[in-house]
Amino acid sequence: MKKEKKKIILGVVIAIIILIIVAFVVILSTNARNKTENEQNENWENPYTEIDKNEIQYQESASIDELKNETGLTADSNLYEVNTEYDGRKVLSIKANVQYKVAFAGIIKGQAPKIDEVDSILQENHPTENGVWIDKQSRSKFLELIKGNTKSEYEINEKGYLTIKNKNEQNDNDKSLEKFINSGKHLVITISNMYYEVDSVTGEVVEYPFEQLDAYQTYSQVMSDDNIIFVITSNKNKKLTNQEILEDLLQNGLQL
Repeated sequence: MKKEKKKIILGVVIAIIILIIVAFVVILSTNARNKTENEQNENWENPYTEIDKNEIQYQESASIDELKNETGLTADSNLYEVNTEYDGRKVLSIKANVQYKVAFAGIIKGQAPKIDEVDSILQENHPTENGVWIDKQSRSKFLELIKGNTKSEYEINEKGYLTIKNKNEQNDNDKSLEKFINSGKHLVITISNMYYEVDSVTGEVVEYPFEQLDAYQTYSQVMSDDNIIFVITSNKNKKLTNQEILEDLLQNGLQL
């Protein structure tokens, strides 16, 4: 009996020790987890934290050079403009007219243009009349794109502008094309899988391969005031029909 009591007592002692060890481990784990969560909460940006108006990005008088230094942007200051976000933060972006000039110059050259030549390329080659102007390499392709999806007959004149040759009973695409032609804007159309733009960080002219990024994107758009470039997908991988491309361009490309 004494031996059995000793065994029982020993078992109870061992069980108590095990419970103490388990409790100790649980306490340590809980403390460690709470510490980690507290550190994460401290590092997590609170969206409701009051904005520090002393930060350069929130100052009304923040200059382009100050914002460049704060955000690490390195392009020529003349390429930037200051925009205001919804929360009052000041951000830099490449001027819309610069992006337009670079995109247009790239269409004309067929390769990346240099920043210091885009003005002269624009002056020598940009269409001066309102309407839909199509670059030389894309004219036959564009006529093929609209063929079968319109009822009127179209042609591209010697200046590169799209015109209505015979105005037959119009469908919705015809009506939209006529609005494009009579928009009072300079609309440039090219068919390509990419175009050139200015990188907002470095100021370098780089490719923007929109078709490679999204094979189902029908077009990309570069705007500056009443000047708009529509870069229509080359549809290299045949993911889209001509009807899908044309209708998306006409219905969403320009709200007239």
